[in-house]
Amino acid sequence: MKPPDQVPEGLSIVEYQRLVALYTLMGRTRQATRALAYLSRLKSGDQASEEELKMVGAGTKFAESLMKLLKSVADADQAEEGQSSQTNSEQSNFGGEKSPDSLSDDPIYSMKEQLMSIGLSASEADEYLEKLKEALKDMSRPDPPPREVPQDLTAREYWELALRYKQVGWTEQARDALTLAIELDGDGKFGRKAMCFLRSKIPRFPVPLMAEQLNIQGYNQMLTNEEEARRTFENLVEQYPDFEWPYGNLGSLLIKEGDLSQAEAILVKAVSINPYYINAWLHLSRVYAIESRFAEADDCLDRVLAIDPSDPNWKGIRELVDQLKFDKFN
Repeated sequence: MKPPDQVPEGLSIVEYQRLVALYTLMGRTRQATRALAYLSRLKSGDQASEEELKMVGAGTKFAESLMKLLKSVADADQAEEGQSSQTNSEQSNFGGEKSPDSLSDDPIYSMKEQLMSIGLSASEADEYLEKLKEALKDMSRPDPPPREVPQDLTAREYWELALRYKQVGWTEQARDALTLAIELDGDGKFGRKAMCFLRSKIPRFPVPLMAEQLNIQGYNQMLTNEEEARRTFENLVEQYPDFEWPYGNLGSLLIKEGDLSQAEAILVKAVSINPYYINAWLHLSRVYAIESRFAEADDCLDRVLAIDPSDPNWKGIRELVDQLKFDKFN
């Protein structure tokens, strides 16, 4: 059963533990943080004051704004030469003016508000953020890989080149480089790594670059306008029905909205397109865990482990699933 939209007061330690796990699985950071604040106070024998909860909330909002800003910088690094992976309204503002209606979506403006809410003056907040902006401007960006996949490389070099192609969003070049690594190394270390990456991190079927860029756009929209993001992913699913990535992103968004049945249907479709699509299996495990369908959640995580034991994301979800099982049966 999905949790309430607002975190209730007066629950037990076990109930708040369950809510923290559920909100985290749904991607609802603010509710998870508030539930955690109640939980922490209960464990220490006190009740969380509204002022303490306000401070926790300010810290959470600041972290969210910082992550949004860092994400926009990372996505700019993935932009194709001469193009941006973000729309103008979603790009970070490093000095220009914004209209009042768009200020709430600007991470820099939001971070200033959070800093002032915890006691910094406006000038102190501006000084801190100015230094932060300069640091982000100075972040080094690697040179893009060659447009054409070169010949006469080793399996390791093709593997490393494929990672660079994937980083900048050129998945077809990544596919070619991975295929060459597999041909050269077969069951060797880099051949096996290339095969795993090809199956789980590259679209199963070739897709136009435009579709990939629209998928990135939808992902960016999830940070600022979830309704627009949903429309973007739904349009992609309709136009490119064999492209699994928009299904995964749409499924994740539906989980956050609490539409678990629709999320399940979308994610089942994604893994039917590509049975090695790790993100879809991870999102499906979240759906099943929220609905207390623990055997199915465990099966999804076992599939991820079988596809790629080195994937870093399954362990955190497994811990949340185990916590929910413990709370339910103890």
